[in-house]
Amino acid sequence: FAMDKVLEMWPDLVESVNNQARGMENPGQRGLITQSPLRAHLAQLLREQPTPMQYGDGFKMLVEKEYHPKGMTTFGSRLNTNQQITAYNYMLRTEGRLPLRFAFSWDLARQPIPSSAAAGFYEHRGAMWETIEVNPWFWLHGMSAEGDWDAPNRGCMGEDLPVKPGVEEAQVKEILEICPDFNAPTVQALVRGIRSGWRFAGVHAVGSHAVRIFVQKLEEAMAMNPEFMNLDYVRNSRHGFAHGTMVGAVDDVMEAALKYNLFIPIALGRSLEIEPDNCRQNYVEDCFNFLGPIRTLIDNGVNVVGESHEPTYFMDMDIFVNRTLLRGDHEGEMFTPEESVDRVVALKLFTYRSAEFLYGESKVGSLEVGKFADFIVTDKPFLSGPDREIHDNKIALTVQADEVVYQDPEYNPVRR
Repeated sequence: FAMDKVLEMWPDLVESVNNQARGMENPGQRGLITQSPLRAHLAQLLREQPTPMQYGDGFKMLVEKEYHPKGMTTFGSRLNTNQQITAYNYMLRTEGRLPLRFAFSWDLARQPIPSSAAAGFYEHRGAMWETIEVNPWFWLHGMSAEGDWDAPNRGCMGEDLPVKPGVEEAQVKEILEICPDFNAPTVQALVRGIRSGWRFAGVHAVGSHAVRIFVQKLEEAMAMNPEFMNLDYVRNSRHGFAHGTMVGAVDDVMEAALKYNLFIPIALGRSLEIEPDNCRQNYVEDCFNFLGPIRTLIDNGVNVVGESHEPTYFMDMDIFVNRTLLRGDHEGEMFTPEESVDRVVALKLFTYRSAEFLYGESKVGSLEVGKFADFIVTDKPFLSGPDREIHDNKIALTVQADEVVYQDPEYNPVRR
């Protein structure tokens, strides 16, 4: 009875769910909705939804309570529901700005749409990605997808990383590891998007072989349309990924990253928190060398980007410097300390290099003449003090667009 009611509201549910299934037999017919955009769509059908004004108010509260106290004035993320897009554009029309600068990517091929529409989603719209100059509050910087290419703790490693003795290879390589399924409409959307000039801006590329497969598809697109998809166009696209928890420092992958000017965001805290157990259970000892080898990648000229999943950026940068987890089940464990970077490099990875990846470096990422006056004041000097205490700091003041958007209650600057 419940399924009949849902089908009345959502006639193509079965096809929409099956389009996005991985390793499941006919989940749509069984009502197994596993993807977040589909769950969001079902929620819209079943209960009253917030208006764009209410959604916008909620976003403002989130920024006020979480983002500005963290020192965030610009961020990049994906949009995967129509509600988000409607609300943010409504805010732009009515207020002329968002509460912070937002470089967004579309993750919309996973919407509840027929397979042909999903597969051609990006191609049929033309390459619409933009830079910060188009709108300094809200700019589309590419396409993204969560879990279509691969995923954290299930990185696509190929032959780069063997399984350890005693572990069934098929169980790891064919079931655990996720590599792109080119029969899936959502993966076809990404490949056809590359061919039409879109940039990867937030597609999961967790494992080294996932990046290699992207390069193969990129080179195929270049061969099909060499006048348009030439090396200059590709390098200027600054293709990049998400998470990079098992990206490794594999020679041919690094060479391709240099040749095509790829950007590799790495969520190091996430890598060191979730992947060590994966290494211990499934792979040979060399697996630990795949956990965010930031120093090696940088020394070889690869564009590494700092990706944040920690409560504060001080914790993120502490992990980049000390390679030691600060929370969770593995708190206190250190991994591959030879891959650490100094605090100046860590700071640049979360500021200027991140701005480059978001195509925003002309306006944000550093304090220079001609850029926006977005900056923070820290409680303690960041560039001095013991490395082990980098995380022991806090934001005293966040300034965005010449406006104080956050001030710590205990911060009382003295006028001189």
